[in-house]
Amino acid sequence: METARRLYPPHSRLDYKEEKTMSKKLLGLTVLLIAAMILPAAAYLPAQAQDAPSGKITVWGWKAAMTDTMVASGVVDDFKAAYPDVEVEIIEYAPQDVYVNFPLALTAGESDPDVVLIESSHLAEIVALGGLLDLTDKVAPYVEDVNDYRWPDATLDGKIYAMPWDSGPVVLYYRRDVFEKAGLPTEPDEVGELVATWEGYLDVCRTIKEQTGLYCFAHNQANNYGRLYEMALWEQGLGYYDAESGDVTIDSAENIETLEMLGQFWEEDLASDNLEWTDPWYAEFASLDTPVATLIEASWMDVFFKSWIAPGTEGLWGVTRMPAGPHGGARAANDGGSTLVINGNTDNPDAAWAFIEFALARPENQLKLFKVSGFIPALETTYTDPLFQEPDPFFAGQTTREVYAEVVHEIPSATIYGPHYGEMNGAVSFAIQQYAAGMSAEDALTEAAEEIRAGLE
Repeated sequence: METARRLYPPHSRLDYKEEKTMSKKLLGLTVLLIAAMILPAAAYLPAQAQDAPSGKITVWGWKAAMTDTMVASGVVDDFKAAYPDVEVEIIEYAPQDVYVNFPLALTAGESDPDVVLIESSHLAEIVALGGLLDLTDKVAPYVEDVNDYRWPDATLDGKIYAMPWDSGPVVLYYRRDVFEKAGLPTEPDEVGELVATWEGYLDVCRTIKEQTGLYCFAHNQANNYGRLYEMALWEQGLGYYDAESGDVTIDSAENIETLEMLGQFWEEDLASDNLEWTDPWYAEFASLDTPVATLIEASWMDVFFKSWIAPGTEGLWGVTRMPAGPHGGARAANDGGSTLVINGNTDNPDAAWAFIEFALARPENQLKLFKVSGFIPALETTYTDPLFQEPDPFFAGQTTREVYAEVVHEIPSATIYGPHYGEMNGAVSFAIQQYAAGMSAEDALTEAAEEIRAGLE
């Protein structure tokens, strides 16, 4: 090595053997010196600078999440700037198309797509199918920073297969003008005390109907698909199966009691019969004359109200906690949420993970997504940002995001979503419809449970 010879020239009196031995020693010393200088410097280089991923990745998702959020927020462009050697192609599919085409790609062993957006309600089913990339080691640094209840559906046999994006903390939305007309308090804390239990909520709904003639909320009977029922179960840590044994619990005493509790609102004609996500349902929220008084739903409803369901009702809404279950509970449930997963057959796992980590594990980027979409990040390190303390004029100046962040901390784990959620939700929805038509809650849920048990044998 020439550098060694220049620094330490051999003595002329050394014979060849001595010179060769000395050269080896000097060469070794030089290598050690260079390594000592290089390694500490390398430790301070960003990960992508040391081993930057390259190539192309394809990301599947729907428009509201991809174009309207990932792209509109600037996060995709920021990723491309940070990883200039990675090409990102976003392909938009409706959710139902994702759930048909992605399982087909997995079972066929196809490498495309690389990254896929999956709703929390479908995640456990996709995980159970097999074929996703094991992300256990990759998500390990972030597990403590993400909502606890989000991990069970991403986990199978101790391995984690998804990174949560957003969560769906459930609250009670209410119309301040309707409460005032009924002679009830209108401030969030006072309303929260009135609806602290489902019995209290029932009393409030009775008062509203008596004093104003308005319905308290919408709860369709003939086509009910169990959304409110599932939220009422979730806050109690209940669900459709036992987390440890896997035994079906659809017909448990607690589930039956919860359905009977909701049935009281039908019995006393306190709920309208409009079906969710239909024009009459939207009209109830947008109306200035004959609105429904409340809605129990997740925080993502916030942005839907403002942007397209009821934009003309600014200043008329408030937000408080949902009622506690029959036996108490957290007054906190989940509805919805989403995650990103990686195809286990991907040709570019490093670039795929770099994209997910950049978008979902960095607080600054999650906040960019949140600012555009209103979807509450599952990453709890974002909750101290000033965005969560901003008054919202749509809700009469209330700091609603602060409420959402408080609720999401308290959401218990539940067994609503799971590897057989599609079948279970279908059976339970039919049971609720039968109950609404006159069958007892116990008989309806027992039939549903037996159907599911038979299907799982």
